[in-house]
Amino acid sequence: MDVIPGDMVVNAMMVAMAAHSEDQQVQVIYHVTSSMRNPAPYSILWKSLFQYFNDNPPCTGRNGERVRLKKMRFFSTVIWFKLYMAVKYMLPLEMLRLVNIALCGVFSRRYNELSRKFRFMMQLSELYAPYTLFKGCFDDINLDKLRMGMNKDNQNNNGAYYFDFDPKYIDWGDYFYNVHIPGVLKYTRD
Repeated sequence: MDVIPGDMVVNAMMVAMAAHSEDQQVQVIYHVTSSMRNPAPYSILWKSLFQYFNDNPPCTGRNGERVRLKKMRFFSTVIWFKLYMAVKYMLPLEMLRLVNIALCGVFSRRYNELSRKFRFMMQLSELYAPYTLFKGCFDDINLDKLRMGMNKDNQNNNGAYYFDFDPKYIDWGDYFYNVHIPGVLKYTRD
């Protein structure tokens, strides 16, 4: 998974603009990426999600009790996902359809609702599969050269850069748990 915090992208953009402010004709592509230097595996994301929602339970049941979370499943290919969905959801849905036919449409409303939800989920999986199952890595050599070219004036008293954008120092577990997940929750709620 190739993720990068937004502040690092902005820092890299500002340093690139300053580095090329004199020469307007230069066209350099900078991939602000973590895939080569410090990849963020899905295993860290799902462990962070599970830990975060266990520590900060957002869901309560109808009677106000805490909903127990199950560990999420991740699939390496679309085929494995479709196979899982077929066994876990499509087969029971087809059984409901047959029972509905045998009982003259008693479960029509329920079947139609569940069928619509299943089709929607499968459409979403097709839409996002190229992004979630992407196995590529982006070359960040130009960005590394830019990072090395920053002069010592850009350092603070501790020797760290003011405009830091080196992904090798990102602790992905800490980032997902303390920054990304709370941020997504904060800015996606109604």
